[in-house]
Amino acid sequence: MSKQISLVLLGVLIGAVTVGLTMGGGPTTELAIGQSANGTNGFLLQSFKLQGRGDAEALALFDTNARKLVIYFQDSSGLQLMSVRDLQYDLVPQEYSARGKQKPTVGEMKKGVRKN
Repeated sequence: MSKQISLVLLGVLIGAVTVGLTMGGGPTTELAIGQSANGTNGFLLQSFKLQGRGDAEALALFDTNARKLVIYFQDSSGLQLMSVRDLQYDLVPQEYSARGKQKPTVGEMKKGVRKN
């Protein structure tokens, strides 16, 4: 049931962004507003322009539970899926097998994060 709700929410969000991108006028300078929540379920959205693709707009969608990042872009041919990436393993530091070659080490990075 929760997957169906997530899929419906995702469809509504993509539809709203598509309508916003197609109905929008020229470049605007609007204030960016962020929101945070303490819940365990959620999506993070960010729109941006793609460099090197003319007037293409892009949408990054991050699922906080599945830790997957999806990038869509829209150009003159419509909305297209650009990439999907599973970030679950990207967020875990890995130690190289060759001792002494990794600077800083994973332990040093963890100590630095704890200090701040």
